[in-house]
Amino acid sequence: MVAQEFINFFSSLQLPASTGIEDFGDRLNFFTTILFLIATLVVTAKQYVLGAISCYVSVSPSGTGFDTFLVNYCWVHGTIPLRNNEPLPETDAQWKEYDIHRRISVKKFYLVIYLLNYMLLNRSIIYI
Repeated sequence: MVAQEFINFFSSLQLPASTGIEDFGDRLNFFTTILFLIATLVVTAKQYVLGAISCYVSVSPSGTGFDTFLVNYCWVHGTIPLRNNEPLPETDAQWKEYDIHRRISVKKFYLVIYLLNYMLLNRSIIYI
């Protein structure tokens, strides 16, 4: 009895005939989702199927497993951009300066996202 009512309830529900992209917001949402899926597939394929991020080291110590360690280290800690004529940092202070500049750019990214969210929330509150 209960099972029959349950089945009747779900069979009485009507799904929309079609869903589609209706306006700019829908298109942007669709495009962003597709972009994130493509980026996820690229990173996953690069990490698990193909070779991971390559790091260049002019001199490497002897021993087995150093290349794997180096690739994993570069994947976690990232890389720093250097121009063709720019030498590698030699001191800890120089490496720390590169790290600080990289972190500042990440902080700016999160600040922009926060400010966008704040502005959108305030705009929606004003027009409601």
